[in-house]
Amino acid sequence: MKQILLVLFLLISINAFPQTGQYIKDSKTGCMIWSYEYSLGAGISWTGDCKNNYAEGNGTLLCYEDGKLAAEYTGQMKGGKFNGKGKYSIFGLGVMEGDFTDGLLNGKGAIYFDNGGKTIGNFVNGDFLNLDDNYLAVLKKEYLTLKDSTEIYINGNGSDMFFYYALVPDKEINAVLILLPSAGETSENVISCNKELMQKAYDNGILTAVISCNNNKSLESDMRAMNFFEIVFEKLVTKFSAPKDKFILSGLSLGGENALLYTEMSRNKKYNTYIYPLAVIGADPPVDNVTLYHHAKYEIDLYAKDTTKITDSKQMALNEDNFIIKYYHDLYGGPPEEFPDKYSASSVFSLNRDDGGNAKFLIDVPVRIYSDPDVVWQLKNKSRDFYHMNAADQSAMINFLMLKGNKNAEFVQALGKGYRVDGTRHPHSWSIVDPAGCIEWILKLAK
Repeated sequence: MKQILLVLFLLISINAFPQTGQYIKDSKTGCMIWSYEYSLGAGISWTGDCKNNYAEGNGTLLCYEDGKLAAEYTGQMKGGKFNGKGKYSIFGLGVMEGDFTDGLLNGKGAIYFDNGGKTIGNFVNGDFLNLDDNYLAVLKKEYLTLKDSTEIYINGNGSDMFFYYALVPDKEINAVLILLPSAGETSENVISCNKELMQKAYDNGILTAVISCNNNKSLESDMRAMNFFEIVFEKLVTKFSAPKDKFILSGLSLGGENALLYTEMSRNKKYNTYIYPLAVIGADPPVDNVTLYHHAKYEIDLYAKDTTKITDSKQMALNEDNFIIKYYHDLYGGPPEEFPDKYSASSVFSLNRDDGGNAKFLIDVPVRIYSDPDVVWQLKNKSRDFYHMNAADQSAMINFLMLKGNKNAEFVQALGKGYRVDGTRHPHSWSIVDPAGCIEWILKLAK
């Protein structure tokens, strides 16, 4: 049950509860409580009123694991679900409190993690959507009839429907800023991480859109994801009269890679893209799949020599490394030494090629790469040095573009600015993108 509670807590801290569940009975009172995640065998105790055999009114819900108290909810219930003011504690993880509706946080709420992190602000049906009230009121969530049959978007509450969020200015649209999630990141998290960026964009007549794509293969091989992008871009142009020639693509990690690859494809005669991006922004994206593969292999071999030194954060890095190796072997058939052309075709930049690989298509494009190259943090938390950070390849790519004559290619060093939405330090975060500077750059390009 502890693992189930962990999953439950992580879900509500990032996105809504899954919209399936079941009622669980208090074995002593017979009172029914709705659960999104608990198994039927979980031990619960409700001290409060029951109405038609369902928890009602104020009371306390206790949840047990192996006879020990694992979680506690104190507050209001209606029809067996959290409803009204409440406080929900999962011991060893943290506390969430605020206004609940039908079991989900809605309106003002907060989550306080035991590791010191916290998210405080607006929730919508369990999703942390931390725009200010006046911006949240005009945020649009648009669903498409296209279904996600290949799981291009994961962690989306089990829905198979594609969607996008759009914050559309109430004035003439000067430009369009696309925000693409990192691997596994929810669209809602992108919005909360980019609150100031999106609100400044809105105030300056820039439409921002967040697309539900966080689990695609390389765009050059994943036509399902590419088709989804094209449909959204066309919708933004036709539905909101957005200027087709003033799209700026951006993203964190995988999202940044997608933004860069799409922009390269728009300049490659092999492809016929719907838009021709005005500029592109990458927030700490991987750019060379060959070096990414070799970095992952190096770390796996390094950890294998002494498993006693693997901390929780380093185990996460090792899990990522193993995923990368398996992913590339499944996608390309093996390591880059055996399939160099396949790796180059899917990479934003190829360090080992004189023409830069696909980066040659960015020579006439304004490019910004944001990076927080905090090697001290990387050494402590990931056992990574300068040679094994994204920043090495990123700076090499920008240098390549500058040497080829691109006067609008920038490596933006955001040292020490990487923080997650819960306030914890992490260089691989949206916060490395400076909202004011980014919007000023876009406005100059869009004139």
